[in-house]
Amino acid sequence: MADLIETIEAMAPAQREGALIVLDALSRPLTAREIESILKASRVTRSRAVILASVLKGWHVLAMMGPEQ
Repeated sequence: MADLIETIEAMAPAQREGALIVLDALSRPLTAREIESILKASRVTRSRAVILASVLKGWHVLAMMGPEQ
């Protein structure tokens, strides 16, 4: 962790700003529609996907993974 802090402190302000933009884009919670799409791709029916997505969106899910095909 100390190495990471040192790396961040050594960055130029423009580099830090760019890193924050990328981090924000990658770490935002999934929307209900994104959750529904992921669930439907996993063979969950649309009606169940809508219900599950409405519950899961409150959890601020960042990623969903399933079994590899």
